[in-house]
This record gives sequence, C-alpha cells and structure tokens, in this order.
Amino acid sequence: MNLYKRLFVVLAFVGIVSCDTLELDLQENPDALTLASADVDLVFNTIQFNFRNQMTSLGYLSDGPMRMVNFFGTYNPGQGTMNGNWSQIYNTGTNLDALKSFSDNEGFTFHYGVAQIMQATMYVNIVDYIGTAVFTEANKSGEFPNPGLDAGADIYTAMYDLIDEGIANINGTGRAPLNDLYYGGDAAKWVAYANTLKLRMYLQTRLVNGTESTQGINALIGAGNLIDQPEEDLQFQYGTTPTPIESRHPLFTGNYINGAGAYMSNGLMSYMKDSMSVEDPRMKYYFYRQSDRSEANLIAADIIRCDGNPAYTFCTIGDFYYGRDHTDNEGIPGDANIRTTYGIYPAMGAFDEGNLIPASQTSATGEGIAPLHLSSWTNFMLAESALTLGTTGSPATYLEAGMRQALQKVRGFSPANMTTGQIDDYVNEVLAEYTAASNTDKLDIITREWYISSYTNGLLPYNTYRRTGFPSFLQDPIINAGAFVRSYFLPDSELNSNSNPDFATQKSITDQVFWDTNPANFIN
Repeated sequence: MNLYKRLFVVLAFVGIVSCDTLELDLQENPDALTLASADVDLVFNTIQFNFRNQMTSLGYLSDGPMRMVNFFGTYNPGQGTMNGNWSQIYNTGTNLDALKSFSDNEGFTFHYGVAQIMQATMYVNIVDYIGTAVFTEANKSGEFPNPGLDAGADIYTAMYDLIDEGIANINGTGRAPLNDLYYGGDAAKWVAYANTLKLRMYLQTRLVNGTESTQGINALIGAGNLIDQPEEDLQFQYGTTPTPIESRHPLFTGNYINGAGAYMSNGLMSYMKDSMSVEDPRMKYYFYRQSDRSEANLIAADIIRCDGNPAYTFCTIGDFYYGRDHTDNEGIPGDANIRTTYGIYPAMGAFDEGNLIPASQTSATGEGIAPLHLSSWTNFMLAESALTLGTTGSPATYLEAGMRQALQKVRGFSPANMTTGQIDDYVNEVLAEYTAASNTDKLDIITREWYISSYTNGLLPYNTYRRTGFPSFLQDPIINAGAFVRSYFLPDSELNSNSNPDFATQKSITDQVFWDTNPANFIN
C-alpha cells in the first residue's frame, strides 16, 4: 500500500520533529529537517500516525478491563502505562505548530484544520483517562520549562473552541492533503467527525452539565452533519504485506503467525452465543476456534485449569470456544494453537467456518481495520442522549439504526455468511426486549449493544461504563482484583522530568475524572 511505502520517511521525520512537554534546547543539527525544508504532507502524516497510535493504544488498553478480551490478574496499571499516550499529544503539538506556519504562510488550512481536530481528540482522550493534562503551558519550553497541569473541565472547554477553529480551517481554501489516511481528503467527512467529537463530549459530561449537554446535542442533531452513515466511518486501513515493514493488523500478527497471544473473554463469548433465542450473527466473525480437542482432553492435559473451581463463572462455554473468565490468572499453558482467537472482524483473521484448525494454517491475510468511530456508535450515543436527556429523536429508532449498521459493518467482511434474516431476527428480539424494559433497563440495553459493536476498541465503552455502570452483563472478577481503575496514573516520564509542583506527587487510580460523579463503588 502506498501509505506504507512512505512510512519510512514519515518515521524518520517523527524522530526529528517530535518532543515531549519539555522541549530541551539543543544545538542546531545541520543535517536535521527544518521547517524550511519540511514537506507539509509529511508533517501531516506524522500527526495522522500519532492520532492512530493513541486511539488504538487506549482502545487496546481498555479491552481487558472492559472484558472484551481476558484481563489477567488484578487492576494494577504501571505508573508508566500512559507515557506513550501522553507524549503523543505533545509530539503532535510540535508538528501542529509547523502546520500552523504552513497554513499562515502558504495557505494549507485543510491540513491544519484536520490536525487541530486530531489534537482535540487526543486531549479529550487524556482527560477522560487521566483527568488532567498539560495544556495552557504546553510546547512553550522557553516560557514554561516546567509546565503545569490544567483542570480537565477547563481542557474540555478549550477543546470545543479548538474543534470550531479546526472546522473553520477545514472549510477554508487550502488543498486537501495528498495522503489523508482516513477520509481521502473529503472535507465534509472530517467536519462530520469534528461534530461527532463534540457529541461525544456533550454526552460524556451529561452528569455535570445536563442543560449544556442537551442544548449542544440538539444543536448538532439540528445541523445534521454527524458520522451517522457507514460511508463516514472513521477507521484506519491496514495492509497485507510484512515487508519492507509490517503493514498487517496488529491483532492478526499477534495471533495468526506464531499462535494466539490473547485469550478471548468467556463472558462476552457466552453472552453472544447463548443469551438470546438466536445466536448473535457476529459470533463467528469476532471469534475463531482453533481446535477440536474436547474439554475433557484439555482438562486432563492441564490446559484447562479451572474445572471444578467454584470461583469461576464459566470456565468453559462449550462448542470448542476456549477463552478465560475475567481476571483468570491461572498461568499460561501450551495452548497458543488451541485457545479461541480473533476472527475476521476487524483484523481480517479467519471467518470461523467450523474447520477447527490453527489460525496459522488458514488463508487469512490481515488487512483489517482499526475502528476509531463508527456510525453505529453515533446512533447509540444519540439513543442514550434521547433516553437520559430527552434530546431530539426516538431512543428506539436510534437503537435500531445502530444495531443494523453494526451488523452490516461486520457482514461486509464476509457477506455470504450473514443473511438479512439473521440481522432482522437479532434486531427484532432486542427491540422487543427494549419495548418491555424499564428506563433503567433500556439504558442497559443501549449500552450493551454499543459495547458489542465496539469490539476491539474499549475506549468509549470504558467511558460509558464509568458514566452509566452499564452494560450489566459484564462478568465480575473471579479473584480479588482490587479497585477498578477510575482513571490512570500521571505518566512517570513526566513526574521524573518535570519539577513543576503539579508533578510532585502521583495521583490514585481511584481518582474520578471531572465528569464521573458516580459513587466510588459504582463498578468493579
């Protein structure tokens, strides 16, 4: 793919222009790429990859705690967990300054506007995960050699302004980027994503800013430019080649080459397989079974180690689906070619046709996608908003639209293996359940369907879980896993290098971000 042919140059450029929140004064390197010699599209590419990397990193970080895959052991993130996600903001800030110069001096407003939207997203993500960030004093090493933290609510307010500035710049006269990895230079789709980011922020803060959230969401609905159609989906497309650099989906390379590296969630697989009168049509798209060895055989071989232990909710779920219960820390037996692994969606692994052979023996090629924001998610957002805030529209209508879009998205990876009848049966059963439910249970259903549609990206489900306490079907830990992570540590890279008093002490993972006003024991 062309984007990967150019990645070597992009990565070289990243090493030159990137910096942390502390910009050290260095002697000028005569060989270094300067703004005068930089290419605007290479600067833009650097920001695009930073954006992708942070979005996917946070999504994968939350997959385990959110039970999309097995989470091993206790809730105990390291103090360096957020180092990379934090630094990506300030790397992007340096490159954003370069793009502003290109925009001001050479008219590249489109590049600059899109980069502003990506930077706003990254700040919102860090506030949602840590609760605070360096913003006002960021990337100003001469004036603020040891920059301080801003309150999360203040950063949110500033991001609304940054998004509006970005939209105005996207709608300016600048040409589209030559290598827009997400929307191919389509300004309208970038504006739709910018508005959808606002929607996410308004919904996220509804517990603390109910009136503002209601008005903001209604205004966005009235304007009618959100990611609400599949062709507007924000996603990153991977390739099929391992050389000259690896272009395949990381969930493919981590599970289809040398055996599966992750365990699937017994709770999620059991729910999708057995909770309704019809099996979720996505089951064999999400999960690939590698082995036909019986449970008795695997127990005897000490590969399944939970049999007979009353602490386990599932242990096994049948039909050769071999995953793990939430927080199962029984050790790793030699089961890389036995455990169930990722399927065809979204990593372009194998569709499970029941062959029950190791993933490495399939013809899967790995050119999957990283879903960053899908149209179905927008409809689930609008369903929650309509139900809880009374914003414009019917929650049931949004719920149905979200489910149908989610199912069709997955079906597109292997159209012959999901029928319209299967989709109708699934949607109709959920809608019947929704109609008969209380308002509390309605919210549970909306968040459940949103959660299942977010498979492999736990970012928004992590936010939703802290905001709502739903979906309720998530399995409880089977060991004493400690306090659930309500927010992550400040990065120790910053604590070790920044002498500002704001970084004198570490925060706690039980600290709640500004929009999370729920009780301390709300979730586990």
